[in-house]
Amino acid sequence: MRLRKGADTRKENAMNQFIRKYAKAINGVLWGFDRLVLRGTLRAISYEQGMQDYLMHTKVLLKDFKSYVARLKAASLAGVEALGRPVQYLASSAVSKEDIARAIAHEQRITEGPVCVLTCVEPCMSFDI
Repeated sequence: MRLRKGADTRKENAMNQFIRKYAKAINGVLWGFDRLVLRGTLRAISYEQGMQDYLMHTKVLLKDFKSYVARLKAASLAGVEALGRPVQYLASSAVSKEDIARAIAHEQRITEGPVCVLTCVEPCMSFDI
């Protein structure tokens, strides 16, 4: 994986079109040979006051939180569902998500693009709204 400054326009594809269109707003491009796996947390909303600030900034009332999350989830899954890729709930966060994704890719002969969406409840701190 490499971080590149500027756009590589040697090959014309959808990504290069996107980069060219939004070049003024892009600081760099992450790219890799095959796939990128990004892990992290949204620390700003991982505690109660941060979540309250986010909801206030996005003008989401607490009474509307459930429908707001449902819309976010539907929008997030729309792309993979349009491709007919599976969305699978995992009962344990201890299973290897990479192994499951590789098995799905092998079974469905997926060689490029999204393979699946795996969801589970990860162990974490929480708060009540």
